[in-house]
Amino acid sequence: MKKNFQSILRAIESVEMFFCIITMSLTTLLICATVANRYIFHYEIMWLNDLALYIFVFFMFTAVAVTVYKEGHISIDIFYKRAFRGMPRGEAFYKVFLVALSLFVLCVFLPVNYQFMKRAIQYPEYGTLVRWFNTSWLQIYLFIALLLVLMHLLVIFWRDIVDFVKIQRTNAPQGRK
Repeated sequence: MKKNFQSILRAIESVEMFFCIITMSLTTLLICATVANRYIFHYEIMWLNDLALYIFVFFMFTAVAVTVYKEGHISIDIFYKRAFRGMPRGEAFYKVFLVALSLFVLCVFLPVNYQFMKRAIQYPEYGTLVRWFNTSWLQIYLFIALLLVLMHLLVIFWRDIVDFVKIQRTNAPQGRK
C-alpha cells in the first residue's frame, strides 16, 4: 500500500514538473515571438502577449505546488536554527507547527476559492484579445493547484509527525551543545 501511494505521489510530481517545463517554455517562446514581431518585423500581434500571460499564470500555479513538494517555500530558517540549536525535539516541533499553520491557512482559503471555481464554471468568461481562451480556466486551475498543495502539505505533515514521534521516543537530552 505504501509503495503504491509513493508511486502515485511520484507520478503526480512528475506531471507537475513536466507541466512547469512545458508552460515555462511556451511562455518564453511566446514572449520571444512578441519581441521579435514588435522590434524586428515592426508588426505587433497583441494577443500573443495575452496568451503568454495566461500560460505564465498556469506555470505559477503549478510552480507553487512543486515548491511546496520540494519544501522550498520561503521561511525564516535562521530563527529556528538558532533557537533550537542542539534541541532536536524543539526543531521537530517547530517543523510540525509550521506545516500545521500552513495547512490551517490553506484550509481557510480553499472554501473561498471553491466558490470562485464554482462561479467560473457556471459563468465562463473569455479573454478580450485571445477570444477562444476561457479565463475561467485560471480560477478552476487555481483550485486544482491548491488541492495539489494540500496533498503535498499533508504528506509533509505526516512525515514530520512521524519524525517528531521518533524523536520523542528517544531519550535524547534537550540541552544545548
